[in-house]
Amino acid sequence: MTEANIRKAIAENIAKHRKNTGMTQIDLSHKINYSDKSISKWERGDGIPDVMTLIQLSEIFGVSVNELIYPMQPQETAKSANHVESGNSTDSRFSWKQFFITILSVVGVWFAAFLLICLFRYLAPSAADIWNGRIICYALAGSFTVFLIFASMWWPRAWIFIAITGIIWAGALSVFVTFYAVPGAAIVFTLAGILELPVIVCYLWRCLAKHQWLIPYPFPRNNSKK
Repeated sequence: MTEANIRKAIAENIAKHRKNTGMTQIDLSHKINYSDKSISKWERGDGIPDVMTLIQLSEIFGVSVNELIYPMQPQETAKSANHVESGNSTDSRFSWKQFFITILSVVGVWFAAFLLICLFRYLAPSAADIWNGRIICYALAGSFTVFLIFASMWWPRAWIFIAITGIIWAGALSVFVTFYAVPGAAIVFTLAGILELPVIVCYLWRCLAKHQWLIPYPFPRNNSKK
């Protein structure tokens, strides 16, 4: 095989396997710590990844290195096309599973908060009015914390920054409603603003590193397609 043939085979194989796994070029770049421009260059045949990156790609795609280097056989090409036409049903189900696990976990936090509010209404009605607002603020902070856990595993990176921002401000609100009678309690919002600055800087730095804005797509990573 000539170098041109190798470049063409690697380009076609990376593109096919990436699409078969339901990943965008950005998703794949996150997994191997390369820019999406590098992925695009490889898929155009303008360059080829090094040996270690080929091994990493083979592990992500669940194929051998040889399957990335050599041209696909006709039966493999047909199988790949059928997989794409089927809508990647397995990957889609897995992504929807991630979506519902995240949503149900957040809903679980609010359900627990609702039970606590009912408990206060029943056991301590005189304190219920005071604690209702506090419990709602605590649930808000808790739901952002739960979402951050799942966003770190499954969701587009932009949601991580949104979750952290939610934790900062919901946490500040929780502290304020708990100690609002203390003079100067509102200073907690100033502290929250100071904590928010590194989050904004980190987000902008990530955008500059990727040469594009990080957009909070409304689905887990595996469900987005190029």
